[in-house]
Amino acid sequence: MTYSAIRVRATPGVPRSGRTGIAVIVAGIAVAGWISFGRHLFGIGGDLTIAYAATLGVIFAVLLVLTGLAVRRTARRGFETRALTHALLIASGVCGFLLGLTIPDSTPHGLQTIISGPTEPALGIAIGIANPLGVVGIATAIIALVLAIGDSRGRVTLVESWGDEDAISVVEPA
Repeated sequence: MTYSAIRVRATPGVPRSGRTGIAVIVAGIAVAGWISFGRHLFGIGGDLTIAYAATLGVIFAVLLVLTGLAVRRTARRGFETRALTHALLIASGVCGFLLGLTIPDSTPHGLQTIISGPTEPALGIAIGIANPLGVVGIATAIIALVLAIGDSRGRVTLVESWGDEDAISVVEPA
């Protein structure tokens, strides 16, 4: 008995417009803008805005824009974007939105977040939640980018088969 496995690349279907990729790009820029400048909408923007825009905003924007371009390329080439890629994009966007709500900024009244203001213990809890949200948001964006690039090349499926080289034909010719 022998075992064989071959890798089969998906064949492209009908090319599509790639509007989903454009939506991912727009949402990615919106999430990066929210993380960087969202506190100004509530009047609590402070000295840390520039640091957040130069670091977290740029990281989220680059990752989500590149992922959006890969999703668009996938559709334009006629391949399908897997559901896991979409799920990770949504998770990254939700983490980014929540990060924008909980990330602190330095104001004349001290550190403040959108959801807690300057009051304790809510401020400490919000700051404690912000760090994991940022890490998870960036991690899911990286994984979504890797999956989207793989989707744009056409998924590779492993086809396995078992063969019986020693089997004798049971059917006799008539």
